[in-house]
Amino acid sequence: MTDGRAEEREVLQSIYEENELKFTDDYTLEYRLGELDTLRSLVLKISWPEGYPDIPPIISLDSFYNGHISSTLKDTILQDLNLLAAEQLGTALTFSLIDQLKENSEKYFQLIDLDHSESKQSETIANAPTNSDDTDVKKTARRPQLTKSQKRRQLNRLDQNGELPRGWNWISVVKHLQQHPPEPVV
Repeated sequence: MTDGRAEEREVLQSIYEENELKFTDDYTLEYRLGELDTLRSLVLKISWPEGYPDIPPIISLDSFYNGHISSTLKDTILQDLNLLAAEQLGTALTFSLIDQLKENSEKYFQLIDLDHSESKQSETIANAPTNSDDTDVKKTARRPQLTKSQKRRQLNRLDQNGELPRGWNWISVVKHLQQHPPEPVV
């Protein structure tokens, strides 16, 4: 690993936390932006090729984690970041790329939300019945067959409105604690 890349790696590790920035090897890092496991998140992968920083880094959003982002939005983000990389060629620019991504993150997340709302609407339209005959035929959910005694017990539990009373399935706290005494604190 060349001295410039090693120095930039140390600087980036001191700036970002481990859950945000992860080095997969000496030349490749992954930056996680946004809330974990939500649509408002993405993973940016940056690889430093031989000759970096005189050669622009390889920027990618082709991670399994980014499956919820449309390819057009990925291209837009990559175009913005590659433009910045071309402007700052010859300097250590990974921090600038991450900073640019953070500054524009709200715009990107709004576009992600917009893409998903449009795709949900198109799915609803695609799944809508096309014939009026389809709406007439409805499948009814079958109830389990109950014996007379099971039906009687079920009716006995209901109040005057036909609903189960509040707390019908609560456990007795005192009885529960008697069965499981607290463990002594050491």
